[in-house]
Amino acid sequence: MKAASADPPVAPPARRRQTLVALARRPAAVGAAAVLLALVAFVVLFPLVSAHDPNDVDFAKTRQGPSLEHPLGTDQFGRDLLARVAVGGRTTLAIAVAALTIILALGFVWGATAALAGGWVDSLLMRVVDGLFAIPRLPIAIVLLVVLSFRAQSVAAIVAALSIAGWMLTARLVRGHVLSLKTRDFVVAARATGATRRRIVRRHILPNSSGVLLVAALLELPTVVVGEALLSVLGLGPPPPTATWGNIAYDGWQFARLWEMLVATVAIVLFAGAANVLADAVGDVLDPRRRGTRTLGAGRLSQ
Repeated sequence: MKAASADPPVAPPARRRQTLVALARRPAAVGAAAVLLALVAFVVLFPLVSAHDPNDVDFAKTRQGPSLEHPLGTDQFGRDLLARVAVGGRTTLAIAVAALTIILALGFVWGATAALAGGWVDSLLMRVVDGLFAIPRLPIAIVLLVVLSFRAQSVAAIVAALSIAGWMLTARLVRGHVLSLKTRDFVVAARATGATRRRIVRRHILPNSSGVLLVAALLELPTVVVGEALLSVLGLGPPPPTATWGNIAYDGWQFARLWEMLVATVAIVLFAGAANVLADAVGDVLDPRRRGTRTLGAGRLSQ
């Protein structure tokens, strides 16, 4: 009988093609991906071709309704709302990408360390996660912003608060995944041949964790976007004139502009909903055993 290989091929192209084909057969996944791509393309490309600067103030055109010159109208300062939604979306997605990078890195290190160490280390690390999971993340983010004196001061503060408050779900997912990888033949063979823990992580654990990290990213993405919006509505977002989807919604509420608030809210709901649907589809494809179970809201702010 052949010995298990210590160095199996990682993430073969055939596996990636199979995943993409399986996703392409799911209309909901295709639709969600199309919505996400359309929103990303809009916030990235529209500011490059827009005839209006999102921060140009024109008090002669305040609170105008939709028109050919201003398709979504203007805000209370006469600024073009469509341009501000595009630039605000760019800022919101930049915050989300930065926060997700930190969340995935911290969650992976914590979860993988717990799974690989085992014993009392695993128990201690996961009790910390359980304790933090019991606290809704929005209050954690608010406390962090206030205690660290970052209140309504910078985009970096929002990123830090959302990251520190949101890595626990990723740690749980990674721990479970790494525990299953530890029993796989190629990891057992690597350990038997004297491979160091660092080599096992670098050569086997990390490359084979791309799927669970993708699911974690898609689950956390809407939570981070909604988190930024809620912090902005509470007056803890980036300071003016920085535009984010949350800030635009807050301005609409503060100045009794229902239309302005509605536009930003629709953008947030579309993005968050599409990311959740895609996360559910990707999770089903990567792990057929979880089909029929729902992951929507797994990364919600109440956790």
